[in-house]
Amino acid sequence: MTGVHIAAELPMADRHHVALHLAHRWFAFLEAPGGNLDSHLKMFHPQVRLTGHRRSHLFAQGHESLVTWFAAVPDAISSHHIVHSNYSTAENGDGLLNMVVAYQAPGQLEMHGSIISYETRIEFPAGSARFSALDKTPILPNKRLEYETSWSTNRVLTWVYAELGGITDSDGQLRSALGSNVQQISAQVTAPEGSRDYEALVTGISPTTGELRAVRLKLSDDIKANMPTVDNVQALVL
Repeated sequence: MTGVHIAAELPMADRHHVALHLAHRWFAFLEAPGGNLDSHLKMFHPQVRLTGHRRSHLFAQGHESLVTWFAAVPDAISSHHIVHSNYSTAENGDGLLNMVVAYQAPGQLEMHGSIISYETRIEFPAGSARFSALDKTPILPNKRLEYETSWSTNRVLTWVYAELGGITDSDGQLRSALGSNVQQISAQVTAPEGSRDYEALVTGISPTTGELRAVRLKLSDDIKANMPTVDNVQALVL
């Protein structure tokens, strides 16, 4: 899957999953060098606006300046943990995904970090989904001293939300195990950036019964691919 292709009009719940798929894929790309930039750009409208500080500062507008911005991002590893997110629908049907993200980047002498408010707009043209605007505004310092990797977590959740959003050629194992309307999804995995093989524990809660559900995933990965390959899905009895 080179872009985010959608076969038909998505229900709102699936659009929420697809929006989170885009977010986790965006962060994983920033966290380790070597990703496929040409493929990554397809996640963004040709005239996408990337701004900061509540849209008062313009980082990039359009693919050309976005490429320049990506080139200026340091190659050092970093982490982006989505602490909280909220999804709603704009009047024109676009998705509005707002997030609070804990960011870290190890420095030579100390840890750099901040808590960042992200506001994003996602459009769903026929057969696809893509960011049309993103704003990133630091709101607090992140004073955690120990580095907590998130690359593999974001890679796993990129795949999970793509599956739940119905934008992959899926055998349905994950939806069957977790339920298509699962909530409060999390992934426990700490594989270092760029790992080729790893395992993950993914959990979620059924909104109708409150039941906690879990699956164990075995994955193989190529940093140039949009998502990891899931080799095995095992539903767990809790």
